[in-house]
Amino acid sequence: MVVFTRITPEMGDAVLKHLRDSFFADEPLNKAVGLCERGQPHAELERLCTATIADGLSVAVLEGNTVLGVALNGIL
Repeated sequence: MVVFTRITPEMGDAVLKHLRDSFFADEPLNKAVGLCERGQPHAELERLCTATIADGLSVAVLEGNTVLGVALNGIL
């Protein structure tokens, strides 16, 4: 069963793993400048994502304990 849920700080590690594996390397600007490799950590990107998650407005799609997708939303 697929569920949508607000991302909590406790979910941060699973969300960052999903972003490393499925987003960071393929995001067009990151890809254009070769910013990072798939599955590898990137301190600045992860710091930004963690700060955004802390705003409490981000959503994850989960199937069991597996993160299928995320929408990170923050306050500017």
